[in-house]
Amino acid sequence: MNMERIAALDIGGTRIKACVFENGVSSPLAEADTPAREGPARLLAQAGELLEQFRPFAAIGVSTAGQVDSASGVILYANDNLPGYTGTNVRGYFETRFGVPCTVLNDACAAALGEGIAGAARGFSDYLCLTYGTGVGGGIILSGKPYCGCGGSANPLPGGLITHPEQRRPGDPFSGTYERSASAGALVRAAQAADPSLCSGREIFARLDEPAVRSIVESWIEEVALGLVSLLHIFNVPCAVLGGGVLEQPFVLEGVQRRVKAQAIPGFQDTVIAAAKLGNAAGLRGAMESAALCLPNAGKSQAEVPR
Repeated sequence: MNMERIAALDIGGTRIKACVFENGVSSPLAEADTPAREGPARLLAQAGELLEQFRPFAAIGVSTAGQVDSASGVILYANDNLPGYTGTNVRGYFETRFGVPCTVLNDACAAALGEGIAGAARGFSDYLCLTYGTGVGGGIILSGKPYCGCGGSANPLPGGLITHPEQRRPGDPFSGTYERSASAGALVRAAQAADPSLCSGREIFARLDEPAVRSIVESWIEEVALGLVSLLHIFNVPCAVLGGGVLEQPFVLEGVQRRVKAQAIPGFQDTVIAAAKLGNAAGLRGAMESAALCLPNAGKSQAEVPR
């Protein structure tokens, strides 16, 4: 067996993707719909079927939705997008089925690790990777490894940062948070309040030359920068990678960079703020790297293998 063949899985609420990395190079993807409503046993079986075509491999890395106990590979919590997934032993299933080591990471942590291996954070050992979508998710990499939270039992949730305490409401844990004001979902809600026809980021940016729409986007960019400044002050990292479809807009990235530089305290203005490069491939790349570290020759990760 070629000991540098490592399988990678990305398990999401709607799609499962699989590939194998050999000497750091990915094969073409195999994909299938996530049979979420059929329960976790069917979901894992579907993922396993995708992997079968890539045998042999020396290890499996899994990037998955949900909160993950990275030590055991068990899903601690998953929302209604994956019914019954909470408590699923993902690592145990794949190690039993394939007889090779398996590592399991939350998808945000895996994507963050991937961006450091082959993306916008390459060359940095400490950085943040945030994704602005329906909510605000992200991963934290310190000394080249994902910081998974207390006891490795839960990935940090940057979207839970409280940026508007005046908006806190009893019984609503996300009231007043970064996610409510800075997610792409928040941008769309603000735009729709002014014009119900603005149903997506694409439609909003297509009308950016309209003063009213531009003002809404500018206010949202301010919210993105506000929370990011706080996170940078907390973690004091030299790089922050920003992902999500709306961050592909140069107007947004430039606006965030300018505002962070203006608002950060002395010593923090030179943090590199970059757009994510790997897109949907980041989680697979990060999962592969995590699995590579569990191999006997893990002293040299595949990040060091010439491309």
